[in-house]
Amino acid sequence: MKYGTLVRIPEGADIQRACEEKFGKLQKMGLDACQLVYKPAVYTPEDAELIRDCAKACKIEISAQFCGYYDGLYTWDTYYDYHLAGINSPVFGAERVRYLLSAIPFMKRLGVSDMIIHGGFISNNPFAQDYTQMLACVRLLGSRLAAEGMNLLFETGGESPVTLLRLFEDSGLNNLYVNLDTANLIMYGYGNPVDAVYTYGKYVRNMHAKDGFPPTAGRRLGREVPIGSGYVDFERVLGDLAKLGYDRYVIIECEIQGKDHEAEIAKAFGYLKGIVKKVMPEGN
Repeated sequence: MKYGTLVRIPEGADIQRACEEKFGKLQKMGLDACQLVYKPAVYTPEDAELIRDCAKACKIEISAQFCGYYDGLYTWDTYYDYHLAGINSPVFGAERVRYLLSAIPFMKRLGVSDMIIHGGFISNNPFAQDYTQMLACVRLLGSRLAAEGMNLLFETGGESPVTLLRLFEDSGLNNLYVNLDTANLIMYGYGNPVDAVYTYGKYVRNMHAKDGFPPTAGRRLGREVPIGSGYVDFERVLGDLAKLGYDRYVIIECEIQGKDHEAEIAKAFGYLKGIVKKVMPEGN
């Protein structure tokens, strides 16, 4: 198992300096992987080479490119984001699909085969218009990635597990996978990571180790909390993944405001590594 966290490179930053600082910190912490979050106005091969070489120098494997949306026009809630979030947004969807397609040459130069996206809310009704819009967008994006030998991974959260499974089946593609966010499933109120692994565990190709609580208001996500203090049963989740042969990445995500980010990552690293040793002694 490889352990890491998200590495965010802000647009307009001195990329060389930012990469050396961020990848260097991961190396000092004993981490060996990351997911790259980089959302420039325009992706360039020069930036890809610079980021790739910095990661290699620090012995950090970039497991995936987490492709967000350059516009930033979403609210991270369970109300307005039904129309604002994701690639099936009736307002911003087409623009976002074009942006994601523009990231493919960058990823190729970066040497990364997995694109992770927040797809948006997926309707439980396979005959609903927003479901068919999502299916069409996924088919287009997934096919373009497949042509380059790449995969499309869905960040979990805004859908029930069976709905995401159905989308994969309906697409007819074999390069769609799951980036299992253990907390989002709970915080959005649509599922639980233990149940989700049972439903689509064979599709899990990467993960965000994160903890949280279910929502207590109809328009807001549940609260994120430090790993080990929320509703996520990490021993069961990691144990069930181990039974399915998962031995890839544990990417620690910490978005708690006011917390010492590095200290939280280090604490979570020790906690999760202990669980992995327990559930899969030969693959820690």
